[in-house]
This record gives sequence, C-alpha cells and structure tokens, in this order.
Amino acid sequence: MKKFLLIFLLMFIGNFANAQQYKSHKVAKGENVYRIAKRYNTTPEAIYKINPTAKDGIKEGEILAIPVVDDQEFKTHVVEKGDTVFNLSQKYGITTEVIYILNPEAVNGINLGQILRVGKIEKKDTTVVDGLSEGDNSKILDSLKAVPEEREIIRFITHKVKRKETLYGIANKYKITVEDIKKHNKRLYSEQIKKKDKIRIPVFAKELAPVQPIDSISSRLSRTTKYVVKPKDTRYSISRRHGITIGELEQLNPNMDPDFPIGMELTVPTTIFVSLKDTIQPGFQLYEVQPKETIYGILRSTGISSDSLFKMNPYLREGLKAGMVITIPKKDTLSVEIAESKYINLQEKLYNFTPKKVAIMLPFSLDTLDFNARKDTEGYLKNKQSLRIALDLYSGVLIAVDSARTRGITTELNVYDTQKNNNKAYIKKLIEENNFDETDAVIGPLYQNNLETVAAELKKYNTPVFSPASRKESSLYDNFFKTIPTKTVLQDRIISFVEKDSIDKNIIIIVQQGERYEEIKDKLIAKFPEAKIARIEEGNYLYEVHLNKVLDNNKPNWVFLESNDVAMISNVAPLLNAKSESHKITLFTTDKNNAFDDDSIKNEHLSKLHLHYPSVDKKEFDSKLIDENQEVSPFVKRYKKEYGVDPNNWAIRGFDIAYDILMRLGTADDLYHAVSFDGTTEYVENKFSYTKKLLGGYYNNAAYLIKFDDDLKLTIVE
Repeated sequence: MKKFLLIFLLMFIGNFANAQQYKSHKVAKGENVYRIAKRYNTTPEAIYKINPTAKDGIKEGEILAIPVVDDQEFKTHVVEKGDTVFNLSQKYGITTEVIYILNPEAVNGINLGQILRVGKIEKKDTTVVDGLSEGDNSKILDSLKAVPEEREIIRFITHKVKRKETLYGIANKYKITVEDIKKHNKRLYSEQIKKKDKIRIPVFAKELAPVQPIDSISSRLSRTTKYVVKPKDTRYSISRRHGITIGELEQLNPNMDPDFPIGMELTVPTTIFVSLKDTIQPGFQLYEVQPKETIYGILRSTGISSDSLFKMNPYLREGLKAGMVITIPKKDTLSVEIAESKYINLQEKLYNFTPKKVAIMLPFSLDTLDFNARKDTEGYLKNKQSLRIALDLYSGVLIAVDSARTRGITTELNVYDTQKNNNKAYIKKLIEENNFDETDAVIGPLYQNNLETVAAELKKYNTPVFSPASRKESSLYDNFFKTIPTKTVLQDRIISFVEKDSIDKNIIIIVQQGERYEEIKDKLIAKFPEAKIARIEEGNYLYEVHLNKVLDNNKPNWVFLESNDVAMISNVAPLLNAKSESHKITLFTTDKNNAFDDDSIKNEHLSKLHLHYPSVDKKEFDSKLIDENQEVSPFVKRYKKEYGVDPNNWAIRGFDIAYDILMRLGTADDLYHAVSFDGTTEYVENKFSYTKKLLGGYYNNAAYLIKFDDDLKLTIVE
C-alpha cells in the first residue's frame, strides 16, 4: 500500500510539473540520501520533496524517485583514513585536476567521512517510476578518463611559516595545491601549521594549470531563483543556506536594500538550495559559535587545522560572529590524544525540561538500625564506613537535585536501600516490586556485585546505571556507566603528557620490585625504549651510585617513580632532591597512592622535584597545601549552609555525578545521546567524558594531571 501511495504521489507531482523528469534509484547497502544526491548532481531537499517518507530514513532495496537535473551520474567515494586526492585519482583512473573540478571544496583538503565525486558513470538504459518520463542517455566525457599525470619535481625549498599564514595561502603563493604540501609534509594530514614551522615546498618543472571550479559564482548566475526574506532572516543565514558567502550574495543582488526588510526579494542559486541539516556529511556536526569565541579557540578545541575549518566553512574568511552555525568534525572522526577535548557548559544548552526520574540505590542498612537506641545508632554510624559513604553521596545528590531545579529541571527522586554487599536476591525483588521502566538513570549501588545485578535487571529497559564508587568496569552490560576513570586511563594521561615533550629528555624509570609492578614497568619501557632503568636492590632500595649512572648532566632528567612502598619512596625522594642541586630533575608517577602521603615523605621534596601525577578528582588539594586565595565554590557554600559542615570528597562526588546526569538529560533525549557530546563536563571536583567500550558499558576517560609547584602549591596541568 505504501509503495502504491508513493507511486501515485510521484505521478501527481510529475503531471503537475509537466516538464520535470525523474529516474528511479534502488538504495544500495550503506547509502544515504546525501550520497545519492551527490551521485545524481541534485540536493537532499529535492529528493525529500518527492520522497517525503525518506526523511524517516531509507533502507537497502528501497526505490527512490530522483529528479533529473542534467542527466549526469557520478561515482562517489566516502573518504577513509589515509585517503589523499592523489591516491584517489590513481584508484579511480582520473587526474587530480578532475577531482578538484568535480569537488571544488577539495582544493583545501579532504576529511574523514566526506563524500567525493570521483568520475562519471557511463549511461545505461534507465528504469522509470510508473507514469514518469524516461531520462535521456548521454555519453561520458572522455576527459574524465584521463591518465594521471605525475609532475616532475626539480627541487624543494623550505618555507618558514609566519603568523596567521594558512596552508591555502602558502599553496597560492607558490602556485601549488594544499595536497602538494601535505604530500611532502605528512604530519600536516593530522596537525595544523604553527608559526615558525618549517615545511618543504616542492618546485615543479611544469606549473599547475589553474582550476576553474564548476560551482563558481559566475556559473551559478545562469541557475538562480528568487527568495523572499522572512522574519529573523539575516544576510548570513540566507548565504549559509544557499552555500555562498555574503559577498557572493551581494554580487548577485547589487541593489539590495541595506535595511534588509522582510518581504524583500533576492536572487539566490537554485541548484544548491538546501537546509543546514541536509548539508552535513557523515562524521560532521553543526556547532553554534558562542559569544566572545575566537577562530583560534575553535581550532584548539576541535584539534583541526585552520585550512580544514575554512574549507568546511568558507564564509568564515569574512569574520567570526556569535550565533553563527558552523560545521566541525564529530569527536570520533578526530585524531584525538588521550587528553580530552574542549569543556562544554551544558547549563547553557538546556532544552528538555520534562521531569526527570532518577533512582538512588545505596547501602543505608536501615534494617539493622534501632532508632530508639540513640547511643548505639551514633556508634554504628561512626564505625560503618559504607553507610557513611552512602549518606555523604546522598547529601550531595540532594543539593544537585535542588540546584538543577533552579535551572528548570525538576526531578522525581526515588531512594532504595540495598542493605549490604552481594545482596542479589533482595535487589532483584526490589526491582520487581517497583516501577523502573520509565527511570532515566540509576545512581548506585555502591558495591560491584550489586551494580552488576542492577545493570542486568534493568538492561531490558535500557536504563543507565552509574557506578559512583567502584573502580571496576563491567564487560557484560551496555547500560553500565563507570564514573571513576580506570587505572589505565590515569596511566595513559601522564604517559601521554611526557611522550609529547620527551625529545631531548633523559627518561629514567625507577620501579619497585615484584610481580605487581612488572606490568607498568613493561608499559613504560615500551613507550620509552631509550629510557634508562635504575637498578633497585633487594628490599626496594636505591643506592646513590646506581642513581648517578642513569642521571644526565646535560639534559633534563624526567624520572618515573612507581612504588607503594613507603620505605622505597622515602629513600628515592631525598636522593633525587639532593641531586636536583646539580641536575635538572622532574619527578613523575602514574599512581600517587597513600604511600606518597606518609608523614616520612616530605612534601618539600616533592615540591622541589615538581612531582606530576594523574588524579581522578581534585581531592588531592589538601587544605594545608591549597592556595588560601582560591575561591570557594557555590556548592561548598550551599552545602555548609544546609548541613553546617564542609562537604567531604564523597558528598562532592555525589553532587558532581547527579548534577552532570541531570544537565545531560536536559540537553538531550536520553543519556545515551547525551554522552555522545563532543567535550568534557566539569563541576566542583570531578569531570566527565564517557566512552563506549567495544564489549561492555561506558567508562569515564576524563582525569586531571596535577603537579607540585614551588612553595608547596598544587597546579592543574591538564
């Protein structure tokens, strides 16, 4: 029936349009409307207009009616990792010049997920949708089958990058393409150029013939239509929607009224009239420019080059303005290091104000309390660690719920007592007797065994379950969210930091003896194969003579100390501190455990050695070390007013986790959508950036990198 209605609709449109012709297209595996539009030289909007059901998605084998624009069909290619214009020209047997002609935007480089035209398809007899005219056949242009020409390089020159220079500008200066530069400076495929960079410029025996883009403004003048200015329209929005710059819009409309009144009629291009959403290629997303944001800030947060940004958004050359909507790569298409991407403020992006339903499942152990025996109850509260943690977490959650309410997010909070560890039968009964099918998120339980049980029981509802305290992951359940970064994430944070600046550094590895530390020792050696290994004696003792053998007088010495032995750390730290008088020494560790906080370890030594370490949160900012001038957060003030005491780490953690969940629910349809956001959220002491494991749930890969500065001050490095 649906197919009959579609055919009837197409017949009606065909009769109404008279001269308009259509051809049919059978959807192949992996195709989307944007790629099909590229193939037939039309637009997604034109396809949606005559196939309205396609807006809900298309399936393999489905038949679509395609408007005949110029009766040309093109081969398409989705750009993959490692693709270049040159190797694509070889793969498809065309010249690089032809690729630039078919894809003018490729002049400034190509990106992962981008769809390119890579030649024309030879015509065959076309099938037609019932009642529609048949398209004319035409021959493929011989020029598109030209044999690639490899230009001869006679020499190279070195160009020193100046301030504000771009690859596009440098390529124009030397009359070559951006691809020519990247081909001989391969790091530029993933990095942007910086001031004082030295890059190789090839000098060819034969200059590149200038390419005339087929979609230039002059070619569009013969293919225009009229557009009537609507309320809230601006020069920028109309230009952006039609794929031209404001300058090109003014060129098409030399007598445009400068007051830009509603109802004014403008001349705009016809063939590229598409909505912003339809212009987005796979792997990219729209981003609204924030007040006071700069192009440099966007480049820094996205990790792409200025050439790539301008290529995706050519109108940015006329200036960046707040409110502009630009195209940027999605998080998973970028070559991102372990350090998380930009920080995002979800409080400024709230739109989903439907009431949220959150469940708290913690071991309050109310079944064992005798509230009539006050003395016994007070003693129980003091001695029961899990109960103290549960109460602190819950107190922070309550403040988070109240804070979210002030921003328009209301919450139905349901609290459940999980009683004790490994309480599977009780928890299953608890879930059976209560309505969890509409719950947006569950915070808790505290213990891993109970967490696994809750995740298993709520998997049928796809309800996210957030682990507030356990350091273990789940390899079984996709709805499991681990909020504490793993040991591996912490290790990779500090190792990545050192690796980025390890050139001309003398890397030294000092690792405690024993099987437990073999793994981190092997990992450090694999990352730094030139590193020197300090000899550790039986009993985890380092002799000065062995330390002297690995130190370097002429290079900065970057030392990894991996140990949880107080005696070993109290032996190594003073030795390094004494040697810092004659050597440049910086101390690192992938695990600043409790042994580093022992009274026998002097913070003065760690401060002088500028110890760097990764941290789950900022709790390491001990009150005796923290800068007295640091501003107290609004949460801490509110908590103290509410409960009469300063919040401890668990109370702060409860607030951060709950508030982040509520803000994400306020900026998305559900949490699975919300955790896909490109960026990191941060509140009082914790930050969050969730990544999906191939097998299992989500883990938080956001951690802090902290260092001791002079005078016992602590600084967040990352």
